[in-house]
Amino acid sequence: MRISFALAALAALSPSATAFQPATSFSTTAISSSSSTTTCLPMAFGLPDEDRQMPQPVEEDSLVADETLASLVEKMDQSQEEKPPKEEEPKKKDNNSMAFLRKMGRVGGAANKSFVNAVGSDEGSTGRQPPAAKKGGGARKSKQAYQECTQSGVVDDLSEAFPMTSSGSEWRGITDRVMGGRSDGMLKRETDLEGRPANVLAGHVSLANGGGFLQMVTDLSLDASKSSVDASDYDGIEVDVLYRPAAAAAEDDNHNSFNIHVRTPGTFQQASYRCTFQIPQPNTWETIRVPFDRFEAFGGGPDMPASLDPSEMRRIGIVGIGEEMDLFLAVGGLRFYSVF
Repeated sequence: MRISFALAALAALSPSATAFQPATSFSTTAISSSSSTTTCLPMAFGLPDEDRQMPQPVEEDSLVADETLASLVEKMDQSQEEKPPKEEEPKKKDNNSMAFLRKMGRVGGAANKSFVNAVGSDEGSTGRQPPAAKKGGGARKSKQAYQECTQSGVVDDLSEAFPMTSSGSEWRGITDRVMGGRSDGMLKRETDLEGRPANVLAGHVSLANGGGFLQMVTDLSLDASKSSVDASDYDGIEVDVLYRPAAAAAEDDNHNSFNIHVRTPGTFQQASYRCTFQIPQPNTWETIRVPFDRFEAFGGGPDMPASLDPSEMRRIGIVGIGEEMDLFLAVGGLRFYSVF
C-alpha cells in the first residue's frame, strides 16, 4: 500500500516522470567518492521525508507486544541496577624488577647459592653458615647418611665432594673485610697436593685498616636444633696441614705460624678460643695436635670463661692471622684425638 501511494505521489508531482519498478532487494550498497562514503537505501531514494515517516496502522496485538517488550526491558534494567558491581581483577605485578633481582642473585634460587671459592662472611658470625652449592653433579646425601663428628672422631677426611665434610657439615672461607680489613683470598679443593687431596686457603693477609686474617671454617653439629656438639670424650684437635712460603719471601721471613680457633654458643663478635701452632717444614704434610686445655679465650671480655669447654663446641677454624703475608695453607684432614 505504501509503495503504491509513493508511486502515485511521484506521478502527481511530475506527470512527465517515467515510472519505475520498486526494488525487490533490500541490499545496502556503499558508494565512494573523493569526498565521502555514503550508504544508500534504494527504497527510500527520492522520497520526501514526510513519506519516509508515514505512520503505520497500529493493531491491538502490536500494542500488547509493545507493552510486554517494555515490561521486559524495565525488568532487565532493574536487574542490572541490583546486580553488585563486578570486582576489578587485580593488576598483574610488574615482574621486570623481580627478574632483574633474580638475575643479580638477590632473590630466589640464586640468593641461596654460595660461591664456594670466594672468601666472604665474617669472623664474628655466631649463626650457622648458609648452605652452599655442591660442586659437581649427583644427588646430595641426606643428613641422616652422615655420622656426627663426635661419634666417629672425624670432622673431615676429604672423602666428600667440596665443600662438604665427611661428617656432613660444610667448609667456608672467612675474611676480615666485614670489620674493615683489606685481606682477600679464596678457598678451594686440590685433588692432589703432595700426594693427597686438600682444602687450600690462598690469598694475601693484610694488616691495613685494623684487619689481618683469612680462615677456613666448618660448623660441627648435624642437628639443626643443637648449636654445638659434645667432644668431651676427646682430648684435643688434630689437623693435617701443609704450607708454602711465598716465592719472593726471604729464607728467614717464612710465615709458618698459624691458628686454630674454636667457637662456642657463648662467643660473640670476634670472640673465640685460640691456639697458635707452627709448621716445621714447608711443602711437607705435618700432623698437628692441640690439646683442649691449650686454647685461650680471646675477645669475649670478663664474662667469657677463660678455658674452652669441649662439651660445647660449635665451629672450628684454621687461620692465617696477625702477619702481613701471602698465604698458602692446606688442610688434608681434621679430627678429634684421644690419649689413652
